[in-house]
Amino acid sequence: MARHRIRIIQVFRTTRSIEIEVEADDEYDACEGVSSGAIDPPEFDDPRWQTGWDLQNEEVGPA
Repeated sequence: MARHRIRIIQVFRTTRSIEIEVEADDEYDACEGVSSGAIDPPEFDDPRWQTGWDLQNEEVGPA
């Protein structure tokens, strides 16, 4: 039996989420502060981030 090289390509969708407390007059102002950049989100490597992976597509073919 012969050996054949194949390539597998997987496309994932990654979702990261974090819940933080923000000082603001109300929820709208809290969200607006983070969205506008006035309030910095936690660092990328903050351990409170939760990450989920969903396989969207997989292709197999010759390399």
